Amino acid sequence: MILRLALALCLLLVWAGAAAAGSLELSVQAPSPELAAHIRQVTTETAPKLEAWTGASPGKVLIQVMPTREWFEKRMAQLHGPRWAAGLALPGRGLIVLRSPRQLGDPEQFRHLLVHELLHLYLAAGLKGRRAPLWLEEGLAMRVSGEGGLGRTASMAGGVLGTGLIPLADLQERFPAQAGQAALAYAQSYYLVTWLQNEFGPQALPGIIKRLSQGKPLTAALRQTTGMSLAALEERFSDDMHSRFSWIAVLSTGGAFWALVAVVAMVGLAARRRSQKKRLARGLAREDRENSMGPPRRRQGKSRGEVLREAGLLEKPDKRESQTSKEKQTRI
Repeated sequence: MILRLALALCLLLVWAGAAAAGSLELSVQAPSPELAAHIRQVTTETAPKLEAWTGASPGKVLIQVMPTREWFEKRMAQLHGPRWAAGLALPGRGLIVLRSPRQLGDPEQFRHLLVHELLHLYLAAGLKGRRAPLWLEEGLAMRVSGEGGLGRTASMAGGVLGTGLIPLADLQERFPAQAGQAALAYAQSYYLVTWLQNEFGPQALPGIIKRLSQGKPLTAALRQTTGMSLAALEERFSDDMHSRFSWIAVLSTGGAFWALVAVVAMVGLAARRRSQKKRLARGLAREDRENSMGPPRRRQGKSRGEVLREAGLLEKPDKRESQTSKEKQTRI
């Protein structure tokens, strides 16, 4: 009772407003008029796109933004939602509860979060009470809200090149609880939805949703839209992902590292050899110039010993000098 009263007081303190966004009747409760206006603007901009994807509109939507972490956790406890989440969508109530942008840290992340949760409500309206596989719902929500990025790429690469992809049959109702596998489940869902759109055109996903809303099983909806069964699609998707991420495997191996080192060393060696050839060519050219001038001439004049003897400063001939003279005479 105290929790409900406190929550009611909190909601009285926030700014509230209602407006129409196309065929959607939108009500917003936010900590400030500026944030409420931002929510209405984003919703108005994305509503036509969401309706085109799902083929329907939820009609009425209430968006509540909790100003603090404590208030968000209290609201999650009341709704039996996860306290660690950034947002929660309850299609049966037409309700979305979000953390404030300050709690998220990145203002752009708030926009992604808002569009993500809105997609859940639009998809529920398009399915008319029926359920889509969780991988399709979460993948589409990430695709529409622009929540790709390097984090999804790293998780997907780890699955493709390491633990292996999760069978789609295991992603129909729930995602794994373990953090690494859960990250792979979200990444796999995102890439699969993107792949379906790229392979079969922009109308593939709306076509699948439309057939699911008519009560057709997933395999039938996929076959009628793409011409392929779920098993065939899963196999082809897996093959394409292995081809797409195979270059990461090459770069991550030690052999590739040493091959890269070898290439760098070869380039350096070739450069050094070119430099040595240039220096050698310059040296040979200089030697050729010197040879063209003839052999160097001997120094003319008397030797040091002869000059000293003539001056009376040296009585005996220098032994080395005499030997040199004899050698000269012999050579002559």
